[in-house]
Amino acid sequence: MKKNKGIIEALRSQIKEKHSDRVDIIAVGLISAFVGLIIEYINIQLFVNHGEMFALVSLFGILVILVPPLSIKYYRFSITKKLEESFPKFLSDVTSNIKSGMTLPQALRALQYDSYGKLGPYVKEINAKISWGVPFNKVLLNFAKKTESPNLTRTARSIIEAHRSGGTMDTVLQAVSESLYELERIKKERSSSVYSQMLNGYMIFFIFLSVMIGMSRFLLPTFNFGDGNSGFADTLPAIFRNIVLIQGVFAGLTIGKMSEGRIIAGVKHAIVLAVVGFTVVVLAG
Repeated sequence: MKKNKGIIEALRSQIKEKHSDRVDIIAVGLISAFVGLIIEYINIQLFVNHGEMFALVSLFGILVILVPPLSIKYYRFSITKKLEESFPKFLSDVTSNIKSGMTLPQALRALQYDSYGKLGPYVKEINAKISWGVPFNKVLLNFAKKTESPNLTRTARSIIEAHRSGGTMDTVLQAVSESLYELERIKKERSSSVYSQMLNGYMIFFIFLSVMIGMSRFLLPTFNFGDGNSGFADTLPAIFRNIVLIQGVFAGLTIGKMSEGRIIAGVKHAIVLAVVGFTVVVLAG
């Protein structure tokens, strides 16, 4: 009875924790949007006739709106990535303990104090649930769902299906851990191979930025637009700023997709390129 009560309480705490995570990112997004809109409103009221100042404050307001929720999203992505990197070592250690003659609960208990980085708390939780008598299949699926990692979810289901098909636990875990090690090796090789492409992406963007600045400062002033097209001439700097901003965002997202395989990984690159490019164009104008 006490074991069942403990399991129920643990599941309730997981649900509350999961719900609070979702509320946190929504709350941060709403607060940042509210603050950012206030900044934009003040900007329109005070600096609408001050071109450079208006552009910089507008950029700051957009960053206030986007950066906090995107930072949380990227932080979760980085945590998930670390979990995926540590999981093969955990499976390999469990396999080694089982082959040495330990049962699965004993193998897990022996590992709960080992260093697995971000995976460590999950290992302790897995060990606690196994000691309560929760089936390993359910524990593994709950772990995968809690990490919110599609890769770990597929891995957990593969382990369960292979075990149901008649494979012993040690052989199944060994096969899966070897496959995961191979996948991580391939990912690292891909990251190394695209590093030069990432540098090329930065170089191309700054070349594009130089061209925009050159057109704005040296080429366009040589054209005589006439009085009838003076309004068009005045809007060109704003058009160039917007082009550079758009180019920086999408170039950064593309770099992240190439280097790490996920669009969210490009958020940091997009913010750097967009802010640097936009600021340089405004100050150079």
